[in-house]
Amino acid sequence: MNNNKDGGEKKGEFRIDEMFSEIYETETINVQDGSNLLQDGLSKEEKGRILKMTIEKIGVDCASREDQTESRLEELSSIQDKSDNRVSITTRRKKRRILTVALIAVFAFATTAFAAEIFQWDNRISNYFGIGEQNSAGLSGSGMNVGVSDENNGWIIEAVQTIGDANNMYILLDVTAPEGQIIYPESSFDMIYLKVDGVTRMGYSCDMLADDNENDNKATFLFSMDADKKINDKTMNLKFNNLRHYIIGSGEMIPDCEGDWELEWKLDYEDISTKYSVGKDLTVNGETVKVDSVSVSPIALNVQISGSYIKKYDSQPPESETGQLVEITAITLKDGTVLTQEDSFSGGTSTRDSEYVINMQMKDLLEVDQVKSITLNDTEFVL
Repeated sequence: MNNNKDGGEKKGEFRIDEMFSEIYETETINVQDGSNLLQDGLSKEEKGRILKMTIEKIGVDCASREDQTESRLEELSSIQDKSDNRVSITTRRKKRRILTVALIAVFAFATTAFAAEIFQWDNRISNYFGIGEQNSAGLSGSGMNVGVSDENNGWIIEAVQTIGDANNMYILLDVTAPEGQIIYPESSFDMIYLKVDGVTRMGYSCDMLADDNENDNKATFLFSMDADKKINDKTMNLKFNNLRHYIIGSGEMIPDCEGDWELEWKLDYEDISTKYSVGKDLTVNGETVKVDSVSVSPIALNVQISGSYIKKYDSQPPESETGQLVEITAITLKDGTVLTQEDSFSGGTSTRDSEYVINMQMKDLLEVDQVKSITLNDTEFVL
């Protein structure tokens, strides 16, 4: 019962209709439990019991409300036949369904709000991908704070934060030089070695992001990778070798710090991509392969293709063949916008026997529910 002010009601007053609705719903339970209360006429004792419930619920003298109470009790006693019982039960079940949906909605909202509150995107990742208040909560599951670092001669590399899906990931890296030394804008590593448990086919790159202060001892790198198998529950190992900087116009690479850095941690984030089962044929070089599925996440697309021709092509590509066997040539959004490879950050393909995997990582975040179709070579597949 609600004793709060509502319209012209004063504090302490009650709503007879709401109170009876609650009692009515309670008594309906008796029908489902086998009670005869609503199947037969109400006795004097039963009326008294309900009246007592009324008094206990409202906590006021019932004398001024007795006429209303008796009138509604007569309504209750008139519900006797089976059809009325069915109506009362149906009504209650409807209320329970509404309540259940409401609770689920509240729980989902609370869970999302909690996730958004506890996971904070690094400003450099949020700025790079355009993560704001409107999409931060929905993306939080795909993020992971890492905090793993290694030092070599006073130079420190730290994996700060990741954003990823099942097959693709970006890693934000901090590089810090000893005080008094500079990390130059054209710096890069001689070699980077990547290992992910159980994954043998991967592509990756590492680029320095723009620095507000090019004369300090700090720099930010963004490492990107794609794989033909699931990575978001695996342990990964990153090894960096020799940091150098390039002198523009001279062609020289000047060493800054030689040696190795090694980082290792367990990838623990959610795959928030949406997977579409396609199961349609695609003709390539006069042969037929099957597009099995397409997964779309805010950061990338993953396409799974199969067919006996893939193995044949991999062992001996046609002489006139240039480029890849199958490529994502367009992503069409529901508003008519068409994205091409110019809108991708990077991409790669992988061949394993009769399986072919395409990954395309995007420069800007995708609204997954706004993707209408993808075009493979010159064939469109509506998702």
